[in-house]
Amino acid sequence: MKSSPAEPMNAGPAPAASGDAPAAVAAPWGGPPLRSTLRFLAVPALLVVAMNLFGWRLEPWALHGFAAIYGTVLLVHSLRDPEWLLAIVVLYLPLSRVYVAKVAPGLNGTNILIVLLLIAWTARVIAERRPYFRQMPGAGPVRWWAALSILSIVTAGFTLGFFRIVDGLQEIKLWIDQFILFFAVLNLIRDGAMARRVMVYMMLGAVVVLALGFQEWTEKRYLETIERARLLGPQMQPNDFGAFLVYSSGTAIALFAGNLTRLRSWLLVPYFLLLARILLATFSRGAYIGMGVAGVAAAFVRGKLFLAVMGGMAVTVLFVYPELLPDSMRDRLGLATSQQLAVEESLDTSSQTRLVLWQAAIEMTKESPLFGKGFKTFPFLKARYTEYDVEESDNHNMFLYISSQMGIPALVAFLLVFYRAFRMGTHVYRSAPDVFGRSIGMGAAAMVAGAIAVNMFGSRMTDMATMAYVWFHIAVVSHLYAEAQAPKTQPTGPTA
Repeated sequence: MKSSPAEPMNAGPAPAASGDAPAAVAAPWGGPPLRSTLRFLAVPALLVVAMNLFGWRLEPWALHGFAAIYGTVLLVHSLRDPEWLLAIVVLYLPLSRVYVAKVAPGLNGTNILIVLLLIAWTARVIAERRPYFRQMPGAGPVRWWAALSILSIVTAGFTLGFFRIVDGLQEIKLWIDQFILFFAVLNLIRDGAMARRVMVYMMLGAVVVLALGFQEWTEKRYLETIERARLLGPQMQPNDFGAFLVYSSGTAIALFAGNLTRLRSWLLVPYFLLLARILLATFSRGAYIGMGVAGVAAAFVRGKLFLAVMGGMAVTVLFVYPELLPDSMRDRLGLATSQQLAVEESLDTSSQTRLVLWQAAIEMTKESPLFGKGFKTFPFLKARYTEYDVEESDNHNMFLYISSQMGIPALVAFLLVFYRAFRMGTHVYRSAPDVFGRSIGMGAAAMVAGAIAVNMFGSRMTDMATMAYVWFHIAVVSHLYAEAQAPKTQPTGPTA
């Protein structure tokens, strides 16, 4: 007889009382839809592998021809079923800086996929005779965040002159893209079953990015300085790469932390060891802290007793064996020995610069608390508020980035997005009827906590290649939350 899954410590769903409605049962979510999508994804993947293994070099016309045929098939299929398109978007966006796929001026891979998403979204609206924007949990705070952040574009016009808006149209377009992508994905996911499959594609994308990071690490691991050895990743920037690793690891952390008694969960240990190695090689203090906070959040959601036990074990081990902390982490956290003073001095300079920029952003917020100074105005105005000239134009704190340029109401809306996502995640963890659904819920809570920590040390919610998985995870957990709120006697989704 198959044993029932172990319930989480102090956090599992309570058994139904006598007379209650029967507990919901998760609809089958794998099967033909998942296999069909994976086969479609395998076509370009096998082509890339073959080109690398056998040294094939296809002519541009051949590559463009393949892309045209593949894209046409994708478009036609997306008019009746958007899942292939969603999987392509999930896998491509983290790689969009490396594989730009520029077809013409202003037309690249990201823009093409956004257009395809809008076409598929419209097709589903017409076919299902429903509004463009379904009423989904967690969408309200995102709408407010989108509206208030876009309003800051007008504020920037008053601050710097409206000619600056014309000059910055590309940056404005890139900022708006995140909201188009979120609402398109939110409205194209049909149900909880499809949401689970989208998370599978996200986990596959995380593995691809990690593999590229490992390839880069093998080339840089013997370089003698931190700056030369830092991994850039597909995000082409070490702190952004570290942030992406934090954002994309929530569900994997949850699968392990929530299922320690299951032997299969321990198969993730090699993945975590590789993840730790690559994360350390980014030399990103914010990412180190973010990943730690994500792990603590996952333990907290599972149960306070579990958190206390695991935290006590970790502190004890590090107290007894402090050498377990890698040198790279001690360097970046300022715990280096006296023989590493040069590194410490460099870190102190970096930290001091951030403090100066934070203070400048605080002063800007005090002057314009309601609307801020306007979208992307910090680089132009920072010299008025810094104690001395600072070359860097980013204030290294997403929350001050928002308050200084978009105002405190926009910051509140942004924090509400995360708060709502955390609450949905914890609810899904406690109510989802299947292990994977609960893991996605715990993973959302872990992702939110990690994202808040990461963004205390950098503006890591401004680039799609870095932040896309945050929005996708929120869209996925929104559907699982809606599934959990549905009447218990009704099916939770179509049979896969």
